[in-house]
Amino acid sequence: MAPEIYRATPARQKRRITVSIAYKHHKLEAYSLDTSASVSSIIKGLWLSHFSLTGNPSGYCLRVVETEELLTQDRLRRKLLDGANLKLVASPALMAADMIENLTPEDDQSLLKRTIFLLQKYLKEDEFVDEFIALGGLDKLQDIIITAQGNTLAYALTSLQTLMEHDRGWDSFSRQFISTLVSIIVKQNLVNICRPATAIIIKLVAANPSSPSSSIQCYGFDVVNRAISSQASFLPTLVHRLAATDYLLQLNSLHLINSLFRHVTDRARTSFVQMLDALKTRHAVMILMQSSPAEELKAQLIDYQRLLVVEGHRRRRAAVDLRNKEHAAALKDLWDLSGIQPPGAPPEWEKLGFSSTTPHRDLTRVGVLGLEAMHVFAQQETAAYQKLFSDQENQASEKRCPFVRAAVESCEIMAEHWEVSTGYSTMTSYQPLLLAFQQVFGITLVTFFRLWTEMDVDNTPEDVTRVSALVRSQFKHSASIIQPQSPTVVATFRSAMCNTPYAVVRERQLKNLEVEDQLLSKLPVRQLRERVYQQSYEAVKKQRIECLKLGAWFPVIGPKGRVKGVQRFYRLGPNHKFLHHGDFPEASQRKPGLDELGERIDMSLATDLLTGLASPTFSSKKNAAETPTLCFSLASSSSSDTAHPTMADFCCATSTQYSEWTDGFNMLLDKNIANRDTAEYIRMLTDVAVTIALLDLTGEGVDVVSAAAGEDAPGGGVNSGGGANSNAGGGSGTGLPPANAQFWYDDGAAGSETIVGAGLPIHYRHDSARSDRRDSLPVVNEEEEDEEGSNGEDEEFSEMGDHGTSRAGSAYDDDGDVDYDIGWFRI
Repeated sequence: MAPEIYRATPARQKRRITVSIAYKHHKLEAYSLDTSASVSSIIKGLWLSHFSLTGNPSGYCLRVVETEELLTQDRLRRKLLDGANLKLVASPALMAADMIENLTPEDDQSLLKRTIFLLQKYLKEDEFVDEFIALGGLDKLQDIIITAQGNTLAYALTSLQTLMEHDRGWDSFSRQFISTLVSIIVKQNLVNICRPATAIIIKLVAANPSSPSSSIQCYGFDVVNRAISSQASFLPTLVHRLAATDYLLQLNSLHLINSLFRHVTDRARTSFVQMLDALKTRHAVMILMQSSPAEELKAQLIDYQRLLVVEGHRRRRAAVDLRNKEHAAALKDLWDLSGIQPPGAPPEWEKLGFSSTTPHRDLTRVGVLGLEAMHVFAQQETAAYQKLFSDQENQASEKRCPFVRAAVESCEIMAEHWEVSTGYSTMTSYQPLLLAFQQVFGITLVTFFRLWTEMDVDNTPEDVTRVSALVRSQFKHSASIIQPQSPTVVATFRSAMCNTPYAVVRERQLKNLEVEDQLLSKLPVRQLRERVYQQSYEAVKKQRIECLKLGAWFPVIGPKGRVKGVQRFYRLGPNHKFLHHGDFPEASQRKPGLDELGERIDMSLATDLLTGLASPTFSSKKNAAETPTLCFSLASSSSSDTAHPTMADFCCATSTQYSEWTDGFNMLLDKNIANRDTAEYIRMLTDVAVTIALLDLTGEGVDVVSAAAGEDAPGGGVNSGGGANSNAGGGSGTGLPPANAQFWYDDGAAGSETIVGAGLPIHYRHDSARSDRRDSLPVVNEEEEDEEGSNGEDEEFSEMGDHGTSRAGSAYDDDGDVDYDIGWFRI
């Protein structure tokens, strides 16, 4: 049987419809319009046969009376309905010329205000924009913004915001004009002025040379930052507005802060982040979390958390350098503030817990993030800092807790808990303790010292690891019992960490160990998990985006509810630049190709997802029956269209489809994932990959030896090769790995160590040749295509590394869900 051929809705077929057409005081009723004809021929026919027109027919156009929408060839064939009301008016080119003449502040102010008000609508049209820019209208619009006040300023800013939705024509803003926009945000409090001004600045910040989604790349953070630097009160004003009573001011301010945070350049990053910290931005965001914000603001709060994780990861990877003046000064402060010796005495790094006279080597695992945490703790909690050392003065040197090692372990525990160690955040809920990172670090460090004393351990790598495991267990428990929106989250956490008796902490740890594998707490396995987690995140990201490229059917939602007899198919283009869609009479098993989808959405303009009740879908009472947890809208922060505030509205059929499409868009827009399903998939893939590595299903050569020290393994030894004896290259019972083993890890301690898991000890150490290959993991990048492809065939998601051993896939089965095909992960 021949494949089903998709038929367009009646709006796409050649047909005649009956419309009314008005020109000035004349009106044609029941005019028969051929939708297959060209718009220019229709206008010419009206010009010759029905209306007494002057000039050339090209100087006229048709518009929809109710919406002022320009009737283009595409709209004529696809959207114009029977009974529509049209009017014959001047063409966009002539209208642009007339409006530009009226953009003169010295003339009639009422005429100026009315002209700018109309500009907001007409600047949505490509034909009008091209003529408006060519005739110098943009320069006049900038002049009005510089001098205008009140509603005129609001209309002018919204007009500019509308014009900037087109990726052309606005690449010549002067520094003075950008400074004016920054000044407007600082000095104006009216929402109808601040909102478009904020959207314009966000657009400028994102238009940087590295932006793949914008054809204008001449601005960016550095250009905007020069204007911000001239307005010392800019960032303080934004942070202050987070506590405003006006919801839109809160939302716009946090959105702009996030945009600046996301696009800040390396040379301005340090000063920008320090300014945010000095303004106590984290505290302001934490208070917002406690106010039960709406979905749109909640998304910005979660995004701020994600940016903190990314920034923390960057600092953790930045190495401490003694040649850096700030790093050297921080280390010097740690010594001076400790009170071990009188101020000015030369540092004795070993007394602070460093293992040598080169302190930066001990901070490799936590980098600048760990150094800053220790430094701030010493500065802000000086008494507590000095007490950690004074309490141990009477103890033998082998019983003293090394401050630096304890601080490094505490920082590592926190980094792992909030995914700072990977930089890939999958948090979908509020994490107020993350915002109080420094306070939490101090509490965790003090708890480490307390448990060290109560456990009566020695200063050995093994005992440090034991205490660290106990602190990690208590940290997870304490973080899990807080109420995220409670104003006492830090106090509750402090009480749980500092006041829980050692016996209770230990008993809980033992219970957890009954259901958890002790192997997973070992440092090499945690490092392995970090690398695998990044791979898993990228695998799920590709799968989610692949769902968008495969496409799906959705109902068409209008102000009066679902449109009967119409189904819309959405599919993301191969190069991710456009979201294609088309309307059809009904959904079918076969998925339309890109050549069958006549409409498309420019994804470079998409900035946000509005989920649940935040979606404009629910602004109409007719849509109240829709399920909020299955609905979302794709929105643009630069959109000024109040009649159609979103780019696309979706009502998913299942929660699985909702998770795939919302997080697909989130990952495509480089935003935080919003669904626990996606976070769970990432965790599941990570767990499976780590388990495979530890069980040696990849054939990498883990040597499993006898649990009895000094005895050969049954059968003459077990190894990856399948035939070598376990005594080879060091022998059993020596604690050394066999010489033929190829898969090792080193936890940083001297010699080798034994990981115990599933009842079997596994000797491990670091082998540089194998590590180099493992660290150079194959990273699969999607090649950006220059042109939109028309291939509409379904693709099975697969990801292959250089060696052909990295694969994770998904395929749709009959029920429409995604079945995961978990193959091998190169570790």
